[in-house]
Amino acid sequence: MEIEGGWKVLNKEEVAGEYLVTVELVSVASCNYTEEVHEQLHEELIGHTHRTVISTTLLTFDHDPTTEDVGTAVDETGFCPILADVDIVVIKTITEGEEDVLEYNAKLQPTEFAALFDMLPISVEVIPTSMSLKGDWLHLYYASAKHEPPTQFFIDSFFLYSVRIHKNTGEIRRKGYNKGLTLASEVTSTLVGFEEIENILATGTYLDEPRVTIYHMKSSDEKDYVTNVATVEIPYYGTTFENGVVIRTREYTREMNNV
Repeated sequence: MEIEGGWKVLNKEEVAGEYLVTVELVSVASCNYTEEVHEQLHEELIGHTHRTVISTTLLTFDHDPTTEDVGTAVDETGFCPILADVDIVVIKTITEGEEDVLEYNAKLQPTEFAALFDMLPISVEVIPTSMSLKGDWLHLYYASAKHEPPTQFFIDSFFLYSVRIHKNTGEIRRKGYNKGLTLASEVTSTLVGFEEIENILATGTYLDEPRVTIYHMKSSDEKDYVTNVATVEIPYYGTTFENGVVIRTREYTREMNNV
């Protein structure tokens, strides 16, 4: 259930002939997308915020105030139940030695998404949830609550899907993601340094390369506890092995864009 903006009286008491009224003020972010689109955001596991600011204020009256009196006093504080901006989440990938990469959502950043989609050298049957450009590779990401595969590229089912398409040659490479560690011990034993990775969140399986990515929390601290790898509410790492050797570790985090 979403919180609605407004105010309410938390406490009222009389002290030395004055009435002290404690009021809770709640401001929420406005939405510049329709309810239909909002539902799709949740269906496609898209990271966005329901930004809420909650504060309290103490109002003083020389008489026992009515509801209207309190409302007038609240208005005089400049309180507004609707925040001016809405925060839209952009997922950012940080890799040492490379430029940071932003992932654009088809519904939330349609202009940036369209610019990437227009670069595709092949026809794509199903519009991806989001896209990014890393070097010469266009990354298409598919996410939905039903976890249905884009059948143009996948036969097997995963939790999430990504397709890399070379923007010049049209070469295709695929990757499926599942929660937790899905690799057998016979495989993990061949990964150099795997035993040093803790707090594993998910496994990324490359279907066209001898690679695997292990996604893991930054630490076991409460502030680093990740509940959803799709929306990246808490930053985490992805360590990629090729032929058993680590080739990179990326950090996945969120960046807020005000619209």
